[in-house]
Amino acid sequence: MDAGHLIQTAGKIPVISHALRWYAGRYTEDSVVKIKHGCAAGSAWRRHHRYVNGYWIGHYELPLQEALTRELKPGQRFFDVGANAGCFTLVAARRVGSSGRCVAFDPSPDNAASIREQLEANALDHCRVVEEAISEVSGTALFSFATPGSPTGHLGTPNYREQRIEVKVTTLDLACARFGKPDLIKMDIEGGEINAFKSAGRTLSETRPGWLIELHGAECEREVKRALQTADYEFFDLRGGALNGRDLLPGHFIARPAPR
Repeated sequence: MDAGHLIQTAGKIPVISHALRWYAGRYTEDSVVKIKHGCAAGSAWRRHHRYVNGYWIGHYELPLQEALTRELKPGQRFFDVGANAGCFTLVAARRVGSSGRCVAFDPSPDNAASIREQLEANALDHCRVVEEAISEVSGTALFSFATPGSPTGHLGTPNYREQRIEVKVTTLDLACARFGKPDLIKMDIEGGEINAFKSAGRTLSETRPGWLIELHGAECEREVKRALQTADYEFFDLRGGALNGRDLLPGHFIARPAPR
């Protein structure tokens, strides 16, 4: 077991987890370090207390990092939809190299600022940030979040005590027309996946990228699976093992276009 997996495993033990969070939380806000482990190890990371320490330690969602690295190839184009602080954008940027392209989408001003900082810290000129959400229509929409600086949020009516701002919104089909056809799309948009797929007809039928998706609830699983099955996609787990399309999909899964 490498150091990244060891830290991830140790972090599940309550006493060790508490000690690790206490130690990691002592860093100076806005300081820059090298990512220690994982698929972006050695890359620079500008730290902010609003984000999880796993980003800069490098053990955050290691199975996702590894799946992303395996699914991408040098020179390819990658869309990070719901890019948060930019962790997976950095992983993808390293994998596709300077001959590839990465486009990170996130409507949160704080998240977009963090992604820009990570790209600048690593001189990643082949990557760009799009401060927009992906949904069913283009225009503007309400984006709701718990507190200022919260790393996560969602489109639509705010829940109890949530705050909201107006953000720009686009569709997957329009994003492909603007930024080029992606080879792989990673999507994690807190339940917004259903609406995102409603305006992805050309993306599914013509562009036919691979997908790495996080699902949020039973309805999301049902509707996303239906859209992908209709477009003749096959499903795999994060290790690349084939999944039975008749079964429930796991919380994270990969979809690849079936050979034609």
